[in-house]
Amino acid sequence: MANAAEILLDILREAWVALAAAMLAFAVLSMLAQVLKTASGSVLGASLIVWEAVAALFGVLVLALFGFLGVPAIVAAAQSSIPSSAGSGPVTQLSQFCAALIGGIAALRMLRAVFTAIAYTAAGGSGRLADTLVESGEALFGMVLASMAIPIAAAFL
Repeated sequence: MANAAEILLDILREAWVALAAAMLAFAVLSMLAQVLKTASGSVLGASLIVWEAVAALFGVLVLALFGFLGVPAIVAAAQSSIPSSAGSGPVTQLSQFCAALIGGIAALRMLRAVFTAIAYTAAGGSGRLADTLVESGEALFGMVLASMAIPIAAAFL
């Protein structure tokens, strides 16, 4: 069980790194596009274009920082706060496996939500920070609920 958990967590870590690298590249390119939009707006004397580009630039920056600094800290805090049963046996191993697996999936899901928000912000749409935070909360709640279900079921067996 521990070997399967390590293999799955390694796959999820590699997927997280790949998604984080793609998000970093997309964020840098979108910030560069906003800087160029700011420069062209200032040359034309269009202050509205300049302020829209500056707002989008800061929106992408805030979302990227949340993705790289906030998501790993939130997942680590949630994983450390999940109670582990003091028993031994297959049920305890299964609950630890589920907690680790759901934590990895929650981290990927949160990072995907941040990537979507960056894409919307870079395209000039409204920054979907609220949707990102709601999806992050759903992932954390699902992680805690699913990892606690197996020890509760084991208590009744």
